Amino acid sequence: MDDAALLTLLQSDSQAGMTALMDEYSGLVYAVVKSKLRAPAFGATDVEHCVADSFSEFYCDLGKYSPEQGSIRSWLCVIARHNAMDALRRRYREGQTVSLDDEAAPPIADDFSVEGDLEDRAFRAELAEAVKALGQPDREIILRKYWLAQSSKEIARAMHMTVSNVDTRAHRAIRKLRERFGGEET
Repeated sequence: MDDAALLTLLQSDSQAGMTALMDEYSGLVYAVVKSKLRAPAFGATDVEHCVADSFSEFYCDLGKYSPEQGSIRSWLCVIARHNAMDALRRRYREGQTVSLDDEAAPPIADDFSVEGDLEDRAFRAELAEAVKALGQPDREIILRKYWLAQSSKEIARAMHMTVSNVDTRAHRAIRKLRERFGGEET
């Protein structure tokens, strides 16, 4: 079903429209949320609640949707990502830690190789150690900025710093990580 037909159905028969919307996009929204809310920090119930909240928010804000700004698919993905990031932030604020070591068991793809998986795990472990070695406040800035997707303004407010100080420290920390891993300056 195309976006125009789906919008018409949502406006004329909300229940049938939501059923069609969920039939069409529930797998996608679930994948977006699941990519952010990984186990063991989040269970299946947490993910399902976030998916349900995303569809509910879509319906409640239907009047704000404009086809000129993007497709229903992209709008739902943005809503789902924002809801998942909000859940991560809430968990972080509640004092429950979110560790770099937490991993969900990734699904095994057709091109899966044990060697490649071991290399990925080794790289993630080395990256986690490098971030830990940055020390405070750089470590917290990097985790907040790139793991929790907080803005520089949010980080500055939470850490009692200026936005420019947060940006400068983040830039320098990323440069240190690039140098350690042999990445190029952009």
